[in-house]
This record gives sequence, structure tokens and C-alpha cells, in this order.
Amino acid sequence: MRAFSELFAILLIGLFVGGGLAWLSIQNNHGFGTLSIGQWTAWPLAGSVNADPYSKAKVAAAGDVPLGAAEGLAFHALIDRRGNVLKRNCQYQLSGLTPPARLWTLTAHDMKNRVLFKSDGRPSQLLSRQLIRESDGRFRITAGPNISAENWLEVDGDGPYQLILRLYDSPITSTGGIADAEMPSVSLVECDT
Repeated sequence: MRAFSELFAILLIGLFVGGGLAWLSIQNNHGFGTLSIGQWTAWPLAGSVNADPYSKAKVAAAGDVPLGAAEGLAFHALIDRRGNVLKRNCQYQLSGLTPPARLWTLTAHDMKNRVLFKSDGRPSQLLSRQLIRESDGRFRITAGPNISAENWLEVDGDGPYQLILRLYDSPITSTGGIADAEMPSVSLVECDT
């Protein structure tokens, strides 16, 4: 009976340690084939059959439905230009260009990939066709709790968050021009204390 108890204890320890390490690996691993441009990170193969096992496990664990290669590409920004985590009580300015796309969306999400909502109950998002742009196509978007003239992405509350920029029907996903793509910079303006 003692041998059975010891074997059962060893199996339980192995199950918890193995399960914990697998969970940590999935949560902290961005998979192979990660593409980083400035503060933005994408996983071009996440929605394909060629995705690595870690990317597939991370997608399955999160319950995400990634964009397929023919549909588009999603870029995530969790930090500003200085490398600090994005915080909901701070104002940020996104400026520059995006890679060419028929349409793109910018949404604010919590760290579990749930969409954040504005004070009126609608999702915190902007569409590319809603933007006020400069003559050369560049834009400036203010993301944060304080209303701003021109382009404003309302982000309320406390704690960290991330921005997700989804490019739909973009030639960079099919032509391999991803590495040369220009992404908007994310700069801290101020924080409410």
C-alpha cells in the first residue's frame, strides 16, 4: 500500500509540475516566426497549417481565431517607444503610417485579449477609414482616457493593456514585404496620477 501511495504522489507531482511548465511555456512563448517591427509584434503563421506547436497551443488556450494568411495580419503593441508597458491611465500618441491594406482596425484589449469598452459601452476601436490624415497619408492617434482633437481612441480604467492593429487584405501578407513594413510609433504623452 505504501508503494502505491508513493507512486500516486510521484504521478501527482509530475502532473502538476509538467502541467505548470506547459502552461508557462504557452503563456510566455511567442512561438517561432515572430515578427517585430518597432513596438509591434505579429505572428504571420499563427492562422496557418504551418504554425509551430507553441503558436497553435497558445491560440487554442486563448480561444483566439487568428487571421489566415490570405485574410490579413494582426500586430500587437504592449509597450511604448521607451519599452514601458502601456497603461490605461496614460495618454499615448501613435504616429506614422501603416503597411498598405484595404482596411485596418485598431482596438484596445486587456492582457487576456478581451476588448476594452469606452464609457458609452461601445468597443474601444478605430477604423482606418475614420481617420483624419495629413497630406502624405500619415496620421496621429491619441490613445488614452482624456478626450483629444482629431483621432482619439478612448481607453479608460486602470492597469496594463495592449493595442491590436489588424491589417485586412494587405499585400504584405502575400508578397513577403513584411520585414520592410513601416508601423506607427507609440509614444507616451502623459499619465494621470
